[in-house]
Amino acid sequence: MSAKRQWALVCVAVVALVAALVGCTHLFTGSRVPTLLLGEVTITADRGQILLSAKNMPDGGLASVAVTLGGIIYDVAKIDNVSVEGLSGFEVPAQQFAGGNGGFVLVHPSAGLPAGAFAKITFDATGDPTLADFAFSKGDISLADDSYHAVSFQLQDEYAYYAK
Repeated sequence: MSAKRQWALVCVAVVALVAALVGCTHLFTGSRVPTLLLGEVTITADRGQILLSAKNMPDGGLASVAVTLGGIIYDVAKIDNVSVEGLSGFEVPAQQFAGGNGGFVLVHPSAGLPAGAFAKITFDATGDPTLADFAFSKGDISLADDSYHAVSFQLQDEYAYYAK
């Protein structure tokens, strides 16, 4: 085989190797999909809380969250007096929780949040409620970035990641 052919073959092999490595980087760096994270239920005395966090938010970060009434359903036998509190500069202009159904609106008046905790749902707990006693309907949740564009996201309620 001539030196030219060997050199061409080596170049093709190097390009193929680089392409394969670039194609597999998501396996090592993780997915960059915008994600809404539901933290574990934490109970202190008779008061419970769930942290809501975001990760991988695009275009300046998460700036608003809207959950239509009924977007959160909870077990009234274990959970009562539910409310939501904004964190990291988020404000709550509207919320309603009654009869096992809830919804709210959260906005950040000046900036977006690329990642981190942005809200805390608090409630009176009877017994030992868990995240399974809450049902979050992804179809009733809307997120918008700092440029007022809707954000397509995945809802993560497993404990692979913890909201902090």
